[in-house]
Amino acid sequence: MTIDAWRAAILPKVNGTWNLHLQFPQSSDLGFFVILSSNVGTLGNASQSNYAAGGTYQDAFARWRVDRGLPCVSIDLPAVKSVGYVAQTAGVGNRMTRLGHMMLDEEVVLKVIESAILNPFDAQIIAGINVGPGAHWNQDSSSQLGRDARFSALQYRQPKQQKGMGTGKGSEESLSSLLTAVSSKSEAERLVSQAISQKLGDVFNIPTDEVDMSKTPGAHGVDSLVAVELRNLFRHQVAAEISSFEIMQSPSLAALAGLAASKSEHVKSVGVS
Repeated sequence: MTIDAWRAAILPKVNGTWNLHLQFPQSSDLGFFVILSSNVGTLGNASQSNYAAGGTYQDAFARWRVDRGLPCVSIDLPAVKSVGYVAQTAGVGNRMTRLGHMMLDEEVVLKVIESAILNPFDAQIIAGINVGPGAHWNQDSSSQLGRDARFSALQYRQPKQQKGMGTGKGSEESLSSLLTAVSSKSEAERLVSQAISQKLGDVFNIPTDEVDMSKTPGAHGVDSLVAVELRNLFRHQVAAEISSFEIMQSPSLAALAGLAASKSEHVKSVGVS
């Protein structure tokens, strides 16, 4: 790569972003400051170090502004299906998909921008990274990121239509309906135990079978913030009101499941005792 090629890609992003910053003094009442960056700065790509550097500058700049109490969000976008260079050039979309970029619809991009406007101090949004091993986002290729150690800490979430019981809205309805159909207290406790294991697995990014229900919540790293997550799970999915204090003081996760099942309005409605 020549120095001219380097400058041609990086200077518009660096100079353009900084010039916009200078036009809005710190004393202004600016409601939001949104920058469109690229996932290339996060994922990297052969022959695009100049483009990646421009994107990482924008990401760092957004954090720099937020650290100073100024609104700024850098959105790292992948390929967009229907507009721009990728949509107009054959084969580029498939290559980017193999690199780990999800092909986003224009409508999704607009929703991400809306989120940045509504949350102007979030600094950085990374949209459309596919880390699912072997997960096909089109008919031709799958992402390589599932085998990339840099992203091993990220948890892959299947599309909603592929999920069974999980943590989304549909799974809340499924758990509620399952609890209203139980015929014994032990069955209700088993369902709530599964929900607790799933929640802690999601929060701590561990397999659900590593959640030991005989141990206390604290033994699994449950703190006051995670206790709020569990409290919300009980309230919205189990229809049971349990305080964060009760969660933290529970002698075991199994005992906590039993308490939630005993307080569940779903279980009470079918007369299980």
